[in-house]
Amino acid sequence: MKRFLSLLLVCVLPAVSFAQAGKLKKKDEVKMETAQEQLLAYSYTMHTDSVEANRFAACKQLISGIVEALKTQNSFNYDFAGLKGVVVKNAPDNSFRTITWELNVSRDEYRHYGAIQWNEKKLRLKPLIDRSSDWRENPENVVSSPKNWLGYVIYNILPGGTYNGQPYYFVFGYDRHSGFIRRKVIDVITYDAYDNVQIGLPIFATFTKQDILLPERARIILDYGAEANLVLKSDPVTGQIIYENLIMMPGGTESGPLQMPDGSYHALELREDGLWYEAERVFSHKYEEAPIEARPTVGKKDIFGKPIGGGR
Repeated sequence: MKRFLSLLLVCVLPAVSFAQAGKLKKKDEVKMETAQEQLLAYSYTMHTDSVEANRFAACKQLISGIVEALKTQNSFNYDFAGLKGVVVKNAPDNSFRTITWELNVSRDEYRHYGAIQWNEKKLRLKPLIDRSSDWRENPENVVSSPKNWLGYVIYNILPGGTYNGQPYYFVFGYDRHSGFIRRKVIDVITYDAYDNVQIGLPIFATFTKQDILLPERARIILDYGAEANLVLKSDPVTGQIIYENLIMMPGGTESGPLQMPDGSYHALELREDGLWYEAERVFSHKYEEAPIEARPTVGKKDIFGKPIGGGR
């Protein structure tokens, strides 16, 4: 069923054409608003129903419904602000946007669905196919495609720089991952004029705890205990990417040892050779005030009644 839903997203895509999106006509805006109401109902069922079959069915309807709605001319300029449970994020230059969401398969399994939509008058869409179960060895070094996506909800997109003459974008991802572990990801999206999309780029030069340089990581994956909150953000003043350091800590009887933030930070900065280097070694980067990002309060629930904790 999981593979079927991923294939469904590919099969329902229409042929593409190229012309920047304009303003939605009033009748089309009404059409999109009506579609959003129905999509919200699917999303609610997908996120809250206790029966697995019902959640999968709602996810299938959500995929078909979103693609059908996006076929509306100039749909790129409809923001889906009322579609809770589905995250829509635009690139800083508005050249494309991502539409992503998660499906709770079981306590220890989440699947992710999504697509990249370009800023075109008619629909130009590239599905993101979650193949995370196939990512076994060295996932941080894999340069992949939308057909072989690590899988996460994209909660931010930032400009990165250029690599071999092509601009690239940082995507910040969140994955509930399992009952005891949460995951955040700094990934990279780049594409060319021929619609070839690449996910992951060997631009990170970081250090191990033994101070050994790890050049050309294609992404950074941070797995941490579900009860923790982890800072991963861009500093708008310095232009650095900042994330908390993780250390192994004893866990409970069921979970075993878990990676947890220790209060120190890594900072990545762009240098002249086009790579993002760790500005300071592990444990030595200190701030007068912690670069805190907005964090959900443990114990509260989201709009669908799901507990919030260890989130973005």
